[in-house]
Formats: sequence, structure tokens, C-alpha cells
Amino acid sequence: MCVTKELLLRFYAEVNFSWRVMAHYRILATYGKPLDYYITEEPWRLYEVLEKAMGRHNAELMLRILSDWLSKNGCATTPEELKKILSNKNYWK
Repeated sequence: MCVTKELLLRFYAEVNFSWRVMAHYRILATYGKPLDYYITEEPWRLYEVLEKAMGRHNAELMLRILSDWLSKNGCATTPEELKKILSNKNYWK
């Protein structure tokens, strides 16, 4: 698979500013750590973190946006594949 921490960080830097601010503060309030911490240190928890802090609908929406962005950046990955990747510690070893 082509999903990397570096690509996730690029996506986070380029995603809509309003979404980035909302995600940052919702995740910080829920977990005490910002989203970029989970991208760099615990990427296998990203889906769980997004779902708990922002709700299932918003987490699923973000997977779709991320999937589209990855496809445009040479990494065709479905939202379903992303959900598995962002929930599987073994992928990141």
C-alpha cells in the first residue's frame, strides 16, 4: 500500500482550513493530543480517534475526502481500504 505518514501529513496540511481547525480542537478536547500526534505516532488509531471525536458520519466523510486526495496524488485507495489501514497497527510496522 502507498499510504504513508508523510502523505497523511501533507493531506492534513492541505485540507480545508475550517475542517482542520475543527478536527484539531475536537480531538484535542477528546484525547488531550492534537491530530498530528496520531498521524505521526499512532496512525493505526486515526479512524478510531476521528470517529470518537467527530462522529461516524464525519469520520466516513473524511475517509472519502482523503481517498479522493490520495488518488490525485498517485495513491489510489478506497475509503474502505483506508478505514482498515487507519485501524491496523500491523500496517504501520
